[in-house]
Amino acid sequence: MFPYIIINVAMSINGNISSAHGRYNISTEEDISRVLDLREKVDAVLIGANTVMIDNPLLRKAKKRIILDANFKLNENFHVFDGSVKTYIFSLKNNKINNAETITLNDTSLKNILNKIRGIGINSVLVEGGADVINQFINENIFNEFYIFINPGIVLSGKPLFENVEIKDMEYSILKSDNGILLSIKRIPITR
Repeated sequence: MFPYIIINVAMSINGNISSAHGRYNISTEEDISRVLDLREKVDAVLIGANTVMIDNPLLRKAKKRIILDANFKLNENFHVFDGSVKTYIFSLKNNKINNAETITLNDTSLKNILNKIRGIGINSVLVEGGADVINQFINENIFNEFYIFINPGIVLSGKPLFENVEIKDMEYSILKSDNGILLSIKRIPITR
């Protein structure tokens, strides 16, 4: 059985979740507060190595951190390795970083990773990205809750959330949130 999975992402109105020019804040203050509340409700926050390298996030209020870094591209110079909370790196390589525990894998399939996460006692996870990580969950249809905050601004050159997929009949509800909208996704039928 997998952990309870919540996916959360902020997106520009034209579908990008990051800028080609590095860190770009799409969320509003109200949305950031909502995300901090989500972090407090789960056992761990999960991100990929690219998000660490591009955003260098603090992941404030995370109880534990999970970093997916198959090829071990990271080093200890990032905020997620500050030692403030338990941090796990899931990788194919058995490298070490101070203030982190490496879980070495021989299979980087999402299902294997989630089984390992559950095996270390983590029962709920907030997936914050980036696009490659989030799309693994979408493609496997593994999520219990999924939120997309849509900012009415436009990010011209960036990374889209959905690439090379056609989505029809997505089930969702809409909430007005600050200067944007919050989609609560129920189901995503994907066609490739």
